[in-house]
Amino acid sequence: MAKSGLVRNWDSASLVIPNGSSLSGSLVHAGRPIVGILMPEAWTAASISFDVAACAGGTLYPLYGDDLTQVAIKGSACVAIANNTKLEKLSSWWAFRIRSGCGVASPVDQGAARTFAVFFQG
Repeated sequence: MAKSGLVRNWDSASLVIPNGSSLSGSLVHAGRPIVGILMPEAWTAASISFDVAACAGGTLYPLYGDDLTQVAIKGSACVAIANNTKLEKLSSWWAFRIRSGCGVASPVDQGAARTFAVFFQG
């Protein structure tokens, strides 16, 4: 008998912003679509923005959209961010990292280590 139900073709990884910092390490997803991000259980109020790299070991640059404004999402503790047009912009890049705050000019250091769960198509 054939199995029925939802078949998932995704993988997950963690990104951590260390205590007293505004930047996570980088996640190599090799251009696979990002389908969601789970915010940490606690969060020092700030938006999240992204830095991206085009290749393995490449330099990370702030991610801007078509309107030349930095791609940012309102951050809030313990919420799931579903696939949206802002997350779709990450799919063109080899790797990315999460920044607390909107860009280099306005980083927000976190008051403790913050762990994100990132989900992408496998």
